[in-house]
Amino acid sequence: MNPKKLTIREIPKEERPREKLIRLGEHSLDDSELLAILLGSGTSGENVVQLAQRILSEAGDLTRLSSMSVRELCTKFRGIGPARATQLKAALELARRHVAQASRKRTHFSNSQKVFEYFRERFRGSQQEEFWTTSLDAKNKLLKETQITKGTLMGSLVHPREVFHLAIRDSAAGIIILHNHPSGDPQPSTEDRKVTSQIAEAGKVLGIPLLDHLIIGNDCYFSFKDSGLL
Repeated sequence: MNPKKLTIREIPKEERPREKLIRLGEHSLDDSELLAILLGSGTSGENVVQLAQRILSEAGDLTRLSSMSVRELCTKFRGIGPARATQLKAALELARRHVAQASRKRTHFSNSQKVFEYFRERFRGSQQEEFWTTSLDAKNKLLKETQITKGTLMGSLVHPREVFHLAIRDSAAGIIILHNHPSGDPQPSTEDRKVTSQIAEAGKVLGIPLLDHLIIGNDCYFSFKDSGLL
């Protein structure tokens, strides 16, 4: 029988994703097999592994898949409805938070390149502008990172009170702010400069200095500190 025509029940039991994970561990499964476990079942005409393989093929990679909204997942992929889409988004977000928590324990932002390397994958493939703030201790070690806005021009919604409310909550000694330019060009706009100046002045008043503002582009970045603008 052609393997592509096999239903999940016709695949040898030891080769089914769930049974394979139990027998050999999660590291033995490829991306499509792990995704198949999340999806649970296939569609008419394809088993769950084939469904997972098709989704990964059409998405391009896991980074692009994780950047899609629930609505995009439902619209783009046949066989994905709201229930499956939310399960998938939840699993990918848990994975992202796990990596972030593990990295945070050893993260020391000694320069702008370190900040860029920490955040670059988070912004990769994003089609919307996101604004993040990071709270640092007195040794520039990361305490917490928080997204403030997404999908809007940062200057229209980001206000110093939002940034420093989080910094005070985290008992931060200093902060670094970041946002991305989906166009890929990290050069700051007039609005970027204005917002940076406002936040820097507020930081001086509160005694929580703005240490840097990074704008993330396509595998490149602009640092206000490195450029002498802070």
